[in-house]
Formats: sequence, C-alpha cells, structure tokens
Amino acid sequence: MADKADWCDANVRHFIDVCKGEIDAGNRPMGMFTKTGWKNLRTKHEEKTGQKLTKKQLKNKLDNMKKEYTWFMEFKNYATGLGWDEAKQTVDCSKEWWDEHLARCNNPGKGIKCNHVRFRKQGPKHLDDLHILFDKVHVSGATASCPGDISSDESSDDDVVEVQKTIDNVDVKLAALKKSKLGKRKRKDCSTATEEKDEKSPFFRLYKNTCLKIETAAEKISTSVEASSTPPTNPVPSIAEAMKMVKDCGVQEKTALMHTATFLIVKPEFREVFSLLETNEGRLDLLEREHEKESIKRM
Repeated sequence: MADKADWCDANVRHFIDVCKGEIDAGNRPMGMFTKTGWKNLRTKHEEKTGQKLTKKQLKNKLDNMKKEYTWFMEFKNYATGLGWDEAKQTVDCSKEWWDEHLARCNNPGKGIKCNHVRFRKQGPKHLDDLHILFDKVHVSGATASCPGDISSDESSDDDVVEVQKTIDNVDVKLAALKKSKLGKRKRKDCSTATEEKDEKSPFFRLYKNTCLKIETAAEKISTSVEASSTPPTNPVPSIAEAMKMVKDCGVQEKTALMHTATFLIVKPEFREVFSLLETNEGRLDLLEREHEKESIKRM
C-alpha cells in the first residue's frame, strides 16, 4: 500500500534531482518519461525519502509543478520590460501595474481568478531546475502542455502496445474474413470448377483487394511503430548539457547573469549556437553581451 505523500521542501528537492537524473539518462525522450524512467523515479525517490509512492502520486506532483511553472512564465511574458528581483526570484512590478493587470485578468462573473497573483511576492522555488524540467512547456496563456506530451501518464511504451493491439485486431479480422469466405465456398461447392468460378467473381476480387489493403495498412502501422521507437537524433544539446556549459564558463548561481542564461538556454536555437562556440571564453562573452542587451531593454 502506498504512503501518504509528504512534499516538504527536502522531498521536493530529492524528487527534482531524481527527475533531472532520469532526463540525463535519456529516460524522458520527446518530453515524456518511459516505463523505465517512471520505475526509476519511484525506486530512487523511495531510497532518498523513505516514502513508497505510486506513479500516480509522483505524476500528480510533477503536473502541479509544471502548472505552477507555466503560470509563472505566462506572468513573466505579461510583465515584459519590467525589472527583476533577484532575491525574490520574480518580476519587480509596481502596485499600479498589478492593479491594472488583475483588473484585466480576473473575471468574477465567470469564476476566473488570476493565477499570477501568487508570484507577487515570491517566484516559484527551484526556478532554475524547473527550467530544466519543463523547458518545452508552451506558455500561450491558454494551455500548459509539452509538445507531444501524452501527459507523462502514458509512456511511449504504452503507445506501442496500443498500436500493436490495433495490428492484432486487423489480423484477427482478416483471418475471420478469410475463414468466413472459405466456409461459404465450401458449403456451396468443394469442386475445383466452383473455386475457379469464384476467382472470376467481381465480389471475390473486391474481397481480395480489401484484404490486401488491410494487410498494407497493418504493415505501415508496424513500420511506423518501429520507426517511432528509434531514439531521435538531435544535434542540439539538452537544457542540462547547456547548463553545464554555462557553469563551465564560470557563471555563478544566484547572479543576474545566471538568471539571463537560464532563459536563453530554453531556446533550442540559442543552445545550438552556444554549443558551436569552441571556447569557454567565447561562450561567456556571448552570455555577457546577451545579458547587457536584456538590461538595456529593462531601462
């Protein structure tokens, strides 16, 4: 029986570290954990915290963290051009800005309450780590989903099983059709002459063409499943790899430069350019120039 989840700050910290470890191990391809990834999350989290939690409990926590991160990034996009409070890890907005924003965001008539107000005094905890976990989250103000995210509850392995079931069903139906047709032919006549006559029948030809189409469709589905199970080749480094490059350049955590870097490495095109630079000096120079540009925008 599962334990009651205790998400104190220490346990959340352990959970994030385990998630990052599974991402680095390649167990979250295309934004969703595999069966192996979920198994390791449960085992390693239990080893660190002593809590025996189910996959559903861990997934609920991950979804809640993603939802909070999405709300914060949405809020940050609304507050473009304003200052940043490094100590509070949130945007520095005036009372006038909040009054105007909440008047526009809240809608009591429809029961809509602005989710951004929770970040008025403090941003989300472990923000730098949340960038790594949810760097592909869409922040459009309407949704909080990752590309191709089958809400981590359905892993890629599960999808393969579902498609395989479809293939099996096609095979069963095809066998049933053939058996039914053969049974009818036998009941009509077992002679060779009758079989040859059936071969010339337009209905029999239509039946054969239908069977061939079903077999072709099943082969395409099978090929698609095999192709999707192959790990995608992606020359762009991951967020975790890019963060390591940033730290190798000498950028310290809890600095304005690190804050700028965490938002830059969320963009795949920046990570690609950043990784192509051959020296740490060149990468640090790029980060400092981008940070200077962001500082000018806020003035």
